[in-house]
Amino acid sequence: MLALAAGTLLVPAPPIGIVTPVTLWLGLAVLLALWPRTRAASPWAAGAAAGLSAAVTVAYLVLRPGGSSEGPVLWFLLEPAGLAVYVYLAFRWAPPRSALTGGGAAVLALAMTVQRYLPAEAVVEAIAGSLVWLIPGVVAGLVAWYPRLMDERRERAVAEARRAQRVDLASDLHDFVAHDVSEIVAQAQASRMVLAGDDPRLTETFERIEAAGLRALASMDRTVHMLRDSGGAARTPVGVLADLPELVARFSQGGMGVRLDPTTTEVPREAAAVAYRIVVEALTNVRRHAPSASTVDVTVAVEGRDLRVTVADDGTDETRPSGRAHAGLGLPGLAERLASVGGTLSAGPREPRGWSLSARIPLDGR
Repeated sequence: MLALAAGTLLVPAPPIGIVTPVTLWLGLAVLLALWPRTRAASPWAAGAAAGLSAAVTVAYLVLRPGGSSEGPVLWFLLEPAGLAVYVYLAFRWAPPRSALTGGGAAVLALAMTVQRYLPAEAVVEAIAGSLVWLIPGVVAGLVAWYPRLMDERRERAVAEARRAQRVDLASDLHDFVAHDVSEIVAQAQASRMVLAGDDPRLTETFERIEAAGLRALASMDRTVHMLRDSGGAARTPVGVLADLPELVARFSQGGMGVRLDPTTTEVPREAAAVAYRIVVEALTNVRRHAPSASTVDVTVAVEGRDLRVTVADDGTDETRPSGRAHAGLGLPGLAERLASVGGTLSAGPREPRGWSLSARIPLDGR
């Protein structure tokens, strides 16, 4: 704004050629100074800027129908530049319909500015000039729309990953709880046959326990099938710690030296399933982001009342300059899963080289 104020003194021009760009840029200064609170107003600001510019263009055509070449190029370029910024803000942050309305109006107003400086009889030149001056507005809109599109795709990917995690959680609930409920049903059936005898009250009690357990199993089956039918992917059986040697052997076939130190296998099924998935995700990330790793150490051990899972490699990440901090949605999904069972997940570089992932899984349901 200071530069514009100095320009009005040092680079004189007709008043109408100065007031419009100064007003547009002053509006931008206010809009950006209060950002992001003014984000919702960006399409309205773009529409207002377009209206002002179009009104000035009409005034030029009415008052000077033969065209005008007065004023230096500086003032001629400042107004389209300001309109392009309005287009960017509208298409980047406004809802789609508002962006098309306000931002589209600014694009058209930008294309019409050239009409002020063309002779009235030059119809072909006027059409060609406006078509050429459409390009800055269209480019500004495309530049703004691309990161917006990437944000929307990422939001959809995150939502899909969370939905898949919830389907897996529901399926795990079915696998774990169904096993325990089926055991309750079996115990009720056995107790009714052995203990009830001729006592009808005991027989009735055990029958009610059995019926309640069967209803719980049926309800879990319906819930899991409903989740799968609503778009859930086909689900493989849940891996446990006993499956880790096979998993390690499969990853080692690709040339990666994976060493397993499973100091325990007797842990609750839910903790074992979470630990298995942690190892799968960690080894997948090593293969994807650290192909230079020669050895990977996988350790599973019980420490106090927790199950500790550690996966450490010696990769240098020379072929992946972006590192593994942005490995996608796998680690955030695991962190969310661990948080749901009261666990924690940490990952980062280790000395002298390589990467380490460590997870703590409570074994007592804390």
